[in-house]
Amino acid sequence: MKEKIQKYTDEHADYEQDGFTLGIQENISSGRIAEIYDFAEKHFQKAPADLPTDLKLGLLCAVMRISAQDIDEIIADHSEVSRTIKGHAFEVVFDTMMHTNGIVCTEVGGDSDVDRVINGFTLQLKTPYEAGCSTGIVSYKTHKTHGAKSQNESFNYYHKAEEFADFLVGLVSYHPFRVVIIDKQKLPRVQGHTEYILSPMFIPNNDPATINAYGNLGITGTLSFPENLLNLEDNECLPKSSGLLDMRSDYILRAIFIKDNFRIWDMNMRGFIREHVLTKTLKSHRIHVYPAKATGLDRSDKCDIVLKKTDNSFVRFQVKGLTWRGCRLKGADTTVDCETQLSRGRVNDHPTQSRLYMDSDFEAVIIAVDPPYSNQLSLAATGKPDYNWRFYCVPQRALTKHKVYTRRVASHQHIKYIELQQYLIDRAWLDTMKKED
Repeated sequence: MKEKIQKYTDEHADYEQDGFTLGIQENISSGRIAEIYDFAEKHFQKAPADLPTDLKLGLLCAVMRISAQDIDEIIADHSEVSRTIKGHAFEVVFDTMMHTNGIVCTEVGGDSDVDRVINGFTLQLKTPYEAGCSTGIVSYKTHKTHGAKSQNESFNYYHKAEEFADFLVGLVSYHPFRVVIIDKQKLPRVQGHTEYILSPMFIPNNDPATINAYGNLGITGTLSFPENLLNLEDNECLPKSSGLLDMRSDYILRAIFIKDNFRIWDMNMRGFIREHVLTKTLKSHRIHVYPAKATGLDRSDKCDIVLKKTDNSFVRFQVKGLTWRGCRLKGADTTVDCETQLSRGRVNDHPTQSRLYMDSDFEAVIIAVDPPYSNQLSLAATGKPDYNWRFYCVPQRALTKHKVYTRRVASHQHIKYIELQQYLIDRAWLDTMKKED
């Protein structure tokens, strides 16, 4: 079984209709990590964390019909993804080191400011703020990630010491494994407002009072951190990502498979996967993908990619996925919902602050539908499975405009699935774009 699933990590995997792929089609409807986790647990009769590394990777590849190289590039080439994984993967490594030494380390789920509990002490785990690090100094950001946007906006940006975890546990290095363990009462404070913890803070990375000071947590004896659990392997299945994050591929994948870390996969990676597969598809047909600014037009940041038609004219596209909660599975009336607005701003006609796109910002929206959603839509509308990537190019003229601001695109596009098929990106559509020599 392991060898059969491992093949799905290959660039040109053959998705034969075996029990595994059929099981995915029958059990994966959303492609969310919790659903993938539950399928893996049921199919393999063990928690995904306990599966071999290449099996975990093969499962993700099979669900999304992408290769191991695709996942590796999506993590390594997009800082938004690697930054998100970095902190969660450190938690996995820390748990492993504690377990290796027989120390009970309890995970605290959800959006709590507490990550772990050891011997009754609450801990917040942090990875270094690289821009603040220098010789002999390691820096950490401990500010809140929700609420105020900056320290200039509100002191709510900072944590009050009384609300913070008992100890900050900050990564210093993996080789050797070194962390600072600092009582919250000794953390640097905001000047003039000592009830707040400073962020970013700058800590000596060689202070014996804090480096690997596990005694602060009531741990006695000497801990051992085996290098064979920390050193990279010669054949990492995510070579670029493991090299970038300086950790084994398995720790990265285990972090992705933790249900409480759903933001990594559901809200972060899947969006980049859509654009990656689209770009890869275009390039496989020798179609050059230009950056958004290639046209030299105003508001170039409002489109995602630019292509050239066979007449050498530029065409601008905004790439979007589906808002699944807005899709309706109703037989022939099955309807898709695609959100066509910016993530920030207000719904108004302000020239720079509106979250609504102008009808002149791009020529078309490319709706990227990944295999789980494509399959559900096809089954609902036609009764036939379609576990494949589908891309639809909907021109401006077919987009619904805002009822009040008629030169702007409406926030959501609701299109019948059957009518959407006229916009399918197929060979004929690809042939309208200029090919590279």
